[in-house]
Amino acid sequence: MSIKHKNATYLQAALSPVARPNSKLLYILLSLIPLCVFLNSLQSGFVYDDIGVIEDNYFIRSLQNIPKIFSRNYFHLANELSYRPVVTLTYFLDYAIWRLNPFGYHLTNVILHAINCFLLYAVVLRLVRKRSVALFSAILFSIHPCVTEAINAISYREDILATLFIFLSCLCLVHSGKKVYYALSLLSYLLSLFSKETAIVMPLFILLYWAFFMRKYPSSLLAVQKDAVNFPSTLRSNSDESFRSAKTGWVRYFTNYYLGYILISFFYLIIRFIVLENPLEASVGYIQGSITINFMTMIKILASYVKLMFLPFHLSADYTIAPVLSIFEASFITSLILLAVVGIIIFKTIYGITSLSILNRNRICSLFMLCFFIALLPVLNIVPIRHIMADRYLYLPVAGFCIVISGLLFHGVITQPPVNKREKFPVYNHNILSKIAFIIPLISILCIFFTTRTILRNRDWRNEYTFWTKILSEQPQNYDAHNNLGNYFYKQGELDRAIYEVEEAVRLKKNYPEGHNSLGTMYIDKGLVDKAIAEYVEALKYKPVFPQAYYNLGNAYIKKGMVDDGIAFFNKAISQGMYNPQVFNNLGSAYMKKGMMDEAIIQYQRALSVYKDFVEAHSNLGYMYTEKADLDRAVSELREALRLQPSHANAHNNLGAVYCQQGLWDMALDEFMKAIRFDPKNASAHKNIGIIYFTKGDKQRAKEHLFQMLKYDPNYLKDAGIYAIVSQLGLIKE
Repeated sequence: MSIKHKNATYLQAALSPVARPNSKLLYILLSLIPLCVFLNSLQSGFVYDDIGVIEDNYFIRSLQNIPKIFSRNYFHLANELSYRPVVTLTYFLDYAIWRLNPFGYHLTNVILHAINCFLLYAVVLRLVRKRSVALFSAILFSIHPCVTEAINAISYREDILATLFIFLSCLCLVHSGKKVYYALSLLSYLLSLFSKETAIVMPLFILLYWAFFMRKYPSSLLAVQKDAVNFPSTLRSNSDESFRSAKTGWVRYFTNYYLGYILISFFYLIIRFIVLENPLEASVGYIQGSITINFMTMIKILASYVKLMFLPFHLSADYTIAPVLSIFEASFITSLILLAVVGIIIFKTIYGITSLSILNRNRICSLFMLCFFIALLPVLNIVPIRHIMADRYLYLPVAGFCIVISGLLFHGVITQPPVNKREKFPVYNHNILSKIAFIIPLISILCIFFTTRTILRNRDWRNEYTFWTKILSEQPQNYDAHNNLGNYFYKQGELDRAIYEVEEAVRLKKNYPEGHNSLGTMYIDKGLVDKAIAEYVEALKYKPVFPQAYYNLGNAYIKKGMVDDGIAFFNKAISQGMYNPQVFNNLGSAYMKKGMMDEAIIQYQRALSVYKDFVEAHSNLGYMYTEKADLDRAVSELREALRLQPSHANAHNNLGAVYCQQGLWDMALDEFMKAIRFDPKNASAHKNIGIIYFTKGDKQRAKEHLFQMLKYDPNYLKDAGIYAIVSQLGLIKE
């Protein structure tokens, strides 16, 4: 055996697309790569939209709420604008396992991404019949920096899931001619639509594949089986295969397998826009209200997406896009040139197709280049969307890009796959060694570059502080980033820094409702209630449908003692779709202040219907039942509150009040002491302890606790009995 032939044999054994002993190793490799690359993302917390969708979302905390995802209540309960029940279902499962531990949610995203890598590998292998192309496509997809947003942001899981079901649908479609696989393909397509509406482009992928590889040669390639839909798994070049003339064969076949996807699409549109339409979904206009400006700006964004495929620098979760106002702007001209060059390349490759072989590089490259742009169609603002540019929109298009790059790199390494089981190795090009010597360093550089960029990008999502400061370092004028950074400082108790950031946001954009709303909440904590109300009113001026602002207005008016106004604003927030248990709880407390106990109980029960483990509502219900002398139900509610949260001070205080009515003074005192242990500033508990000690004749201890009551809430002096005791103890002068 010659040295040249010996080397070729070893190389064949290493790259063989049919070498089954290596299959397990390949899948292990495809598991380890995404896990290693996104390992540092598992340490991240809840960031950006994760806070509203996961951390503050009571809906997903009870599996009993799952049936509600199939009703109109879904939108205000799940905190979603679009109907994405599959995604919400995964949040239910995550919460059931992990509660509010962000590690588990991030792990789920990484696992789903790894599954997508498996599916992409399987789909490309079935279509291209090159293991090297399929493997490198999956590896490149697993590490590309443009997929980091979809994986790091739990609330953007919809892109991962939609892609997963699209890949699964394609795999089922090309797997066999059996009806069961076709049915599974249709089901997967439906699940992709219920994960994210952008999946509606999948029939275009099928149409494109059919146009490229099936339209010209229907009878030989379409092997129509009686009562079966047979989508070919591969298209091979075979000189012995005869081609029969059948002009109508492809039409019949195309109708058979394509009609199902059209029907599924119509079914989804009916469900989404008629049966389960979101009544509060606000329409979004074109950029500056101009179709022309919108078109020119989206040309620039599309060119930016192409650039990010090769040079993924300055990735951002909140892009600030300057609209293109003239065709003579440099950014528009350069974008147009770039897209024109890509268009010419695609046209030339399509126009030059003459071979039937699926291994033909022109066919593969042109097909998946078009898939890249088709996948972006739903987010090109043809139908106006809120965020005109986002990295998460690239999750599916990246797959097309990776296949094109892999096809180009490995073109010529394998010229023909094995055509039967007896052939152990594929046929290799004579210049294979020189090609491999060129490809391996290029692949290594590309993988190292993408992996490094991805790992560094993952660090930006560690927490709210690193996330927003990273955006501000590149976009100092980003008002959203200033507002959200301010909210981060507010949660950390740094009120002055928080106000500074939010005031900067409002300065950058005066008509910024979210900023005015945040500022109002911070002014409340500063005791500036009137200034807070002014900010909430300003927010509603720019955004009339803003339930959170109405809710905050209700709280502000309650603080001013204007209970009726507070109730009106709470009800307004509810009418606009706010179904957070906190709003029902606060509305119940407002009715309680007015002495409307029955109405208060109804609202507390509504809070529990949203989230049955809402501790505050159980505690308040216990207090209400105590006031109504329904002591058994009071004890039941208060013990449930303490089971859920043993450190809940008000529940201990309220339970102590029940024991007082039952004459169990020692048990009552024990509960009151627990209340101040968990909340030393609980004025009501100090009052109750003081009265018990005063009754027992221990005036010194009574004086100590009643002094604490006066310190934290002197309004208790309005009660004549309390006033008399405090006066007798010498805590106030007549």
